[in-house]
Amino acid sequence: MPKVLMALVITTVLLVPAVAAGDQLATLNLGEKASYWGPVFFHYVPSLTKIINQPIPNEAGIKEVRVASLRLSPTSVDTLLVDYTEGPSADPGFIISLVGKCGPQPLGRAINGLDLEAPGDGYFYVRGHTDSWFDMRRKFTVEAGNLHEVKQPFYYVGLETRTLKQVHLYSTQGCYEMIGWIEKGAPVTVVLSDGCTFLLKTEHDILGWWRPQNMSQQSAEEIEGIYYKGD
Repeated sequence: MPKVLMALVITTVLLVPAVAAGDQLATLNLGEKASYWGPVFFHYVPSLTKIINQPIPNEAGIKEVRVASLRLSPTSVDTLLVDYTEGPSADPGFIISLVGKCGPQPLGRAINGLDLEAPGDGYFYVRGHTDSWFDMRRKFTVEAGNLHEVKQPFYYVGLETRTLKQVHLYSTQGCYEMIGWIEKGAPVTVVLSDGCTFLLKTEHDILGWWRPQNMSQQSAEEIEGIYYKGD
């Protein structure tokens, strides 16, 4: 079975040091069956957050929850709303809205994920294997009334797993020059990704780039745990 490096162990209520607010993080579990893919969590600073945790009725019958209102940092003057939505076709994510004089204004489309953290440092951190190839970690902030993703050079994967068939390794992300392969059933570490190409580490600590042969696979075909979960 795949093992995620530095895995986060979560209980219904979890207390850990906050980054910047001088407070402690608490965790709201929205339910073990909150999404088609499993439980959904929201981590927050109590002094900056008001938990609401109430369903949002809608004619489409999509599961949606008004999770909380909050400020992103102790110095922030903006009040934000966090809503969870299961999406129209098992696309779980979080909708961030800015509370203004005319009511809440959604800041773009939902952020896909199953785990949202607002630690009081001015940022949202989201993760989850949903509409992605792996448990993707991303960082967002709100500036001038807009929600922005903080650009990363790569996405960390950190998955210790095994190959399901022989996979080829390449010298660059373009995957033109093959430098070796990993046999079926061998251990492999998926280190990072640009979203669809992956840097692998062999059991001999050799690095190489790999790209799935079938970019639409919705179950693992080449490396256990790496497949597109979504539609």
